[in-house]
Amino acid sequence: MRITEETKVFHLLEECPESEQIIKKYFGYFYEKKLEDIALKRLSIKGAFNVLNFSQQKKEEFFKELNENLGLDIPKPNLERE
Repeated sequence: MRITEETKVFHLLEECPESEQIIKKYFGYFYEKKLEDIALKRLSIKGAFNVLNFSQQKKEEFFKELNENLGLDIPKPNLERE
């Protein structure tokens, strides 16, 4: 599975259930407010980043952690810039 900022959070969870720990870590707000069923089904990763006003560094950390823990195919622009 190829993951980009345009990937729906729901599809990531559906295709890679083991990503749930990382999703909860970064998008915990949606779980705290009991919005995960609505928001995470509709939002792309980029959309969730925007709602939570993530910095570029935090976005890069998210994709780096996904890559390290899940070994997913993540395009280089989404990973940490050197």
